[in-house]
Amino acid sequence: LEHEEEISAAEFDALWPQTEGRRVLKRRHVVTEGADVWEIDEFLDRDLWLAELNLETQDAPVTMPAWLSPCVERDVTESGEYAKRRLAQ
Repeated sequence: LEHEEEISAAEFDALWPQTEGRRVLKRRHVVTEGADVWEIDEFLDRDLWLAELNLETQDAPVTMPAWLSPCVERDVTESGEYAKRRLAQ
């Protein structure tokens, strides 16, 4: 489950220590391709790149951009191995 919301600096300072040992280091690259916005995560703490495209519906068609196709090894959408919780272990 993913939940995003803004928090205050005080809340961050209180919560941050609880993430010790479960942090992920990554750099996010945002690339717009037509109407699609791809988020390409470059993990700095391991040899891993993930490309993410948020869709309106689960069965919406996806057109892989020509610049991305040569870099894709496989679709990991349904793979629990790449879930945020798993990556943070």
